[in-house]
Amino acid sequence: MSEEVIKILDTLAEKFDLAIDWTSANVLPYLQQLCGKYVTYEIATSVVWILIGICLLFVGKYVIEKAKQCWKKYEEDTYSDYDVGTIMLGILAGCVIIGGIAVILCQTFDIVTCITFPEKIIIEELQSVYSSLK
Repeated sequence: MSEEVIKILDTLAEKFDLAIDWTSANVLPYLQQLCGKYVTYEIATSVVWILIGICLLFVGKYVIEKAKQCWKKYEEDTYSDYDVGTIMLGILAGCVIIGGIAVILCQTFDIVTCITFPEKIIIEELQSVYSSLK
């Protein structure tokens, strides 16, 4: 195991007042199991975020339909404030749809990374935890 990884894990263990015996035979299998669970957790959270992104797309579609209804009411009565409502709903729909697409794309790449190169996810998480401890 790399010295840097051991140093990071020792620092984390000290933070939680734990002592790790690296000569023990069951430490490495446990760490491998822990890393596997973390990658599975990352995939599961990404799937949940993708579902949220899909819901955002449906919300955007609903808001677009409401904007169309406001526009029809504005065309019927030109002295109304439905034009402002249409503009606001259009802006809201655009933001929601762009947000949903961004979430879906980002989480899709996260799942691909977890499947093809799970070590990258572990290293990034260890780096973020280690940098927060400094």
